[in-house]
Amino acid sequence: MRLLTALLIAIAASVVPAWSAAATTTVVRLDMCTPVAVEMVDTVDSKEAAPGDFFRFQTVNAVTSGKTIVIPERTMGWGVVTVASPAGRSGRAGLLILEPLYLKLPSGQELGVVFDHGTDEVLDRSGDSRNAPGYLGAIPIPGIGAAVGVFNYFHSGQNIQVKRGTVFAIFPSNDPDVERCQGHPSY
Repeated sequence: MRLLTALLIAIAASVVPAWSAAATTTVVRLDMCTPVAVEMVDTVDSKEAAPGDFFRFQTVNAVTSGKTIVIPERTMGWGVVTVASPAGRSGRAGLLILEPLYLKLPSGQELGVVFDHGTDEVLDRSGDSRNAPGYLGAIPIPGIGAAVGVFNYFHSGQNIQVKRGTVFAIFPSNDPDVERCQGHPSY
């Protein structure tokens, strides 16, 4: 009898973990072209940012597949500054390009993402040069052309910020096939 009990316990111990592991690894997949609205958690400024700096963003709403929540509301994501250049002399405008990388799901899994370039280019921006219009220098009034040239040389352009709360869209995949979601022709 003891042998039978020990055998049943051993069988139950091996079956239950396998069954519960299979139940917890069931993954509901989203179509890779599902747009996901996210918002900036951090403000990134071309005056201070450097390539390689990280920034945070979060989902605005829960993303569902049928009645199943696949990505909960306020799921945190991380991205990287790929290009950053502060504004400078001669009206050189600041430049800032940000690239979202992944969402950190509640399970701990990192879901690679891609910026939806079909939306406004909120993560790829440059500031204003704030130069005086070139046509002012062409006006035949003595000294105006020189004044415009001097002004444009000595003033700085404008830095650019992507502020906390800025909303943009991502796709929930970083598979190269996501290119078809961007409106590009297929290969």
